[in-house]
Amino acid sequence: MSHLVRILSAASCAAFVLLTAGSGHARTLEVGRDADTVSATLDLSADGDVVVVPEGIWPGRVRIEHQVTLRGPGTIDGGGEGTVVTVVAAGVVIDGLTVRGSGSDLSDRDSCIYTEATAEDVRIVGSTIRDCAFGIWINQSPRAHVIGNHVFGRADRRPADRDNGIHLFDADHLVIQDNVIQGARDGIYVSATDDSLIQGNQMNGQRYGVHYMYSYRNTLIGNTANGNSGGFALMQSRGLLVEGNVAMDNDQVGLLFRDAQECRIIGNRLERNAQGMFFFSSTENIIHDNFFVGNQVGAKIWAGSLRNDVQGNHFIGNAQQVFYVGAHDLLWGEDGHGNHFSDYVGWDQDGDGIGDRPHRVDSFSANLLHRYPSAVLLVRSPVLELLAHLEARMPILRVATVVDLSPVVSD
Repeated sequence: MSHLVRILSAASCAAFVLLTAGSGHARTLEVGRDADTVSATLDLSADGDVVVVPEGIWPGRVRIEHQVTLRGPGTIDGGGEGTVVTVVAAGVVIDGLTVRGSGSDLSDRDSCIYTEATAEDVRIVGSTIRDCAFGIWINQSPRAHVIGNHVFGRADRRPADRDNGIHLFDADHLVIQDNVIQGARDGIYVSATDDSLIQGNQMNGQRYGVHYMYSYRNTLIGNTANGNSGGFALMQSRGLLVEGNVAMDNDQVGLLFRDAQECRIIGNRLERNAQGMFFFSSTENIIHDNFFVGNQVGAKIWAGSLRNDVQGNHFIGNAQQVFYVGAHDLLWGEDGHGNHFSDYVGWDQDGDGIGDRPHRVDSFSANLLHRYPSAVLLVRSPVLELLAHLEARMPILRVATVVDLSPVVSD
């Protein structure tokens, strides 16, 4: 909850700045009436003014150097060169525009909308962003709000020739909310960005819906990432709250976290992915009350993922509930409350909702495939099935696996 308090406090400060800054003698200027181009009209503006871009297509590559509101419904077109709109001033609002047609130079950050480090408290709302290398790039601009936009990447190009829909770099106290992002490389890419809220966004047709790198104390809540290569990726990050998100029908993984520490992964739904969750070398995380449903692998756990609190999760109807590779058994449910497995065959004679014997995840096949990948040709064969059954009866065949000491019995 402290994350949200900090974010809401920052939002209140931003609103105060916008209200007080615009309280002078504001004018409304219109492109085509007061000047022939968007750039020329912006040159006439002063802090607090509103610049209206009417219906039609207007040439772009403009810079906003005053604290103005740039309002649609018109279209600003970059003509396939450079960045279409560059925001320099603090407190700028971009509202209801269509911005399109940047250049294609990824190394030069060609974007539909790019904010410079001086552009604090920027708001980009209700706009349509399309046909750009980067959609919206927030570059070192604190307290930006990006809300209710539609961002369309260049889905017809190879993934290597596109970049991110919303790109966040070295900023803090951001609010990225209720956007729809399609066809970019990553929907929302978060790098070295702290204390920010990403909520209610929808991402599909990309590499990752949301991709975190080196970011701390962010809140990722209520987002949907369906039909991507991966849903949500948490990498080299710390202190994230990841709650109530949905990742379905992703080709590789619903939720990936690698080298992530002290994160809270709570109440997410990971369904019909190749892997519901994959965690590698991640420690001290809380993983509670998530649903892993109908994935090829419910959760894939690699060595180095220790000291995680895993309980109250539901593993339902996955082709393989858990794939674990490690040197020693990984114990869950040590405090008396574990996880629910739809294939648990134990009993609950005292009716306390906890199985009377531990649930030992079948890991024989997983370890065999890890050591000898060509053995995939034997999956579901009578020989492999026989060996898997013998593992339960012959300790010499046992391999390290996940053991839930307190499996939750289904209601």
